[in-house]
Amino acid sequence: MRLSSVPYSQNITFNNLSSSLSCNQILSDTKLVQQSNAGHIIYTPIIQKIKRNVENIILSHAESYGFNEMLFPVLMDAKLLDISGKTDEYANEFYDISDKNANLVVSPTTEERLIDFVSRNGTLSHKNLPMRFSQVSNVYRNLKRPEGLYKSREISCVVLTAVDAGRQQYLETMKDFRLLCEETFADIGIPNFYIQDKMSGAIEFFYETELADRPLDKSIINNFGNKNIFDTQKQYGSLSMGYPFYQSEKFNLFYTDKDGTRKQPIVSTYGIGTQRCILVMFEYAKNGKPDAFKQKVRPFDVDIVVLAKDKYNSHIQTLADKLRQNGVQYCIDDRNNSMRDKMRFSEFFSVPCRIIIGDKEIQQNQYAIKPLGDNEVITANFDSALNIAKQLTQEKVR
Repeated sequence: MRLSSVPYSQNITFNNLSSSLSCNQILSDTKLVQQSNAGHIIYTPIIQKIKRNVENIILSHAESYGFNEMLFPVLMDAKLLDISGKTDEYANEFYDISDKNANLVVSPTTEERLIDFVSRNGTLSHKNLPMRFSQVSNVYRNLKRPEGLYKSREISCVVLTAVDAGRQQYLETMKDFRLLCEETFADIGIPNFYIQDKMSGAIEFFYETELADRPLDKSIINNFGNKNIFDTQKQYGSLSMGYPFYQSEKFNLFYTDKDGTRKQPIVSTYGIGTQRCILVMFEYAKNGKPDAFKQKVRPFDVDIVVLAKDKYNSHIQTLADKLRQNGVQYCIDDRNNSMRDKMRFSEFFSVPCRIIIGDKEIQQNQYAIKPLGDNEVITANFDSALNIAKQLTQEKVR
């Protein structure tokens, strides 16, 4: 990726970050996240790379726990929401689509479509269960006051749904969801904790943040089972949640147990907020955390900082091609911004290796390498520069 070709790239500067600025404001000021209209998000190239990395982490862990990826269309039949009762509860937040042949809405949820899809096969056998599904999804809520990535109308997340035969199987699914969340947040680098309702199994993960949602007694778990009481009214940010979808009992979904008895399965639904994960990393980076973007989520491993007048010199492209051939993610910072801007850019995104190419380096056929968090500058020829870059990238793996 050549940064000069990224829209509004000259705005992506982090030199004078104020602790009073919110992550939403930083993303907006740098033009890294924009809105096509209020509450509907445009993920520009760098954030899209981070978002995809987060999604891939989640999906990888989900698949290891048996959640198979599917993709449903954005539009759904409004009648499904009537069955579950969502229409009565959230009708003012739906985006309706005018169509003379159907009553459609832009998807505000996922459970109803999954149940409808599975039930079309007729009665299931206990041998088919559990069924577990995952989906990278946008869901839509017409919120009155959207706030950037924090509270958008178009919500980017990974949603998971399971169909289980009985309570014990459902609790196993809930346990697996808890484990995949713990593994996911460890990979991303987000300290977290969860609270869980003992009766229903409903669970929610939280993190400490400047952008806090609510106190723990307003958690999703208090919509189920017993009323859980917490000593603190401190507010936290929500990362993910899972709970039983009791409305599934209103749908024509059944399975036969080993004795041939026809029963209704337990459907549960889960969500992990990719937007929240991005906000966490920006909050850490804003506050000076040197490795806010861990190896698995950062957008680049190597930043080729171009100071040469000839920004398309063959030395630059040859190095970029070799990095790509060796599977190293890189960017070419060939913007007209200052050297300070460029160094701060790579520091903000925790890029472990900066390779500086100016007129002097081109003339001497060498590269200046500046490791992240180190004042040392290493001078190396082409082959050595490639090996050092690969070594520095691996050293920063957490």
